[in-house]
Amino acid sequence: MPKEAETIKRVLVTGASGFIGTNLVKRLVEDGYEVTTLGRTGTVPRALRELPVSHISCDVTNVEQLDQSFMDAKFDCLFHLAGLVSYQAKDVQRQFAVNVIGTRNVMNAALKHNIKRVVYTSSIAAMGLPKEGSVGTEEIVYNLGGRGLNYCDSKYTAELEVLDAWKRGLSVLILSPGITLGEGDTHSHHKAIVNAMAGKSLIFVPPGGVTFSDINDVVDAHINAMTKGRTGERYSIVSDNLSFADAARKYSKVFKTNPRIIVVPGFVLMGLSAVAEWREKYFKKPPILSKQQAWLSQHKIFFSSAKAEEELDFKPTSFETTIERTAGFYIGEAKST
Repeated sequence: MPKEAETIKRVLVTGASGFIGTNLVKRLVEDGYEVTTLGRTGTVPRALRELPVSHISCDVTNVEQLDQSFMDAKFDCLFHLAGLVSYQAKDVQRQFAVNVIGTRNVMNAALKHNIKRVVYTSSIAAMGLPKEGSVGTEEIVYNLGGRGLNYCDSKYTAELEVLDAWKRGLSVLILSPGITLGEGDTHSHHKAIVNAMAGKSLIFVPPGGVTFSDINDVVDAHINAMTKGRTGERYSIVSDNLSFADAARKYSKVFKTNPRIIVVPGFVLMGLSAVAEWREKYFKKPPILSKQQAWLSQHKIFFSSAKAEEELDFKPTSFETTIERTAGFYIGEAKST
């Protein structure tokens, strides 16, 4: 355990069953912290059951349960990762309840029970759309409202809840990763994308681009945020910014292939997403591409990690290094499903 973190011993992690949460808990245990997970299930998440981890069964939307949970155990640090990631309109109500109301409840409980440091895991999705041709910073004003982007809206609104708690005295900061890749990834579409690029002669990509984050970088940033960074601030935890076409080229370099990369026009993506959502409505088939995803994928949503590098000692890993390390994992997982 780092010397500067010696006053932080007991750590609570919500959303520990997720990709980032699981990796974070493993690292916290390795570093010598006493870790408790909190979630709706009755036991420690499956991936963590071999570790010396305690568990609290609690729904973040239940104020009374949360209050009792925080009262029974005195925590020094809280990582709030619990959230619902979805770009489907059918999830709007549940998403608002978990991402916004749940975050409000957790922040209020942390404030009431005097937790020393709170780290809220947000997303680049909550920041907005940078001006065309530019790389955004944490100072961007959210500009995605009114477009029906329920995940983006919910995470942005949750950030407002976090900042409200900070104004009332809570020692909290916000971390905003991009698309996070790495060993142990539980997102099936990430596995499908990598498998689709391995050894193919044709690769179809959207015209936009996104921020990518290496799971090791994201975990490092969370650990550092226990003692570094300024409360009331948010930090872009971005390892690399790439267009989808450039990402495909880097994949092909790792796989030693030379595919033809075809950029699919935005209007085609919107048409495909409309068909996919129609299929979901009438045939109950999960949409491969939602309208929200199709719209977002047409834009280059790039953000700088300079602030995190300076204030959180963040050290970004290049996208190529990430996929060189993880390609075997993704291909193996895709073949096993």
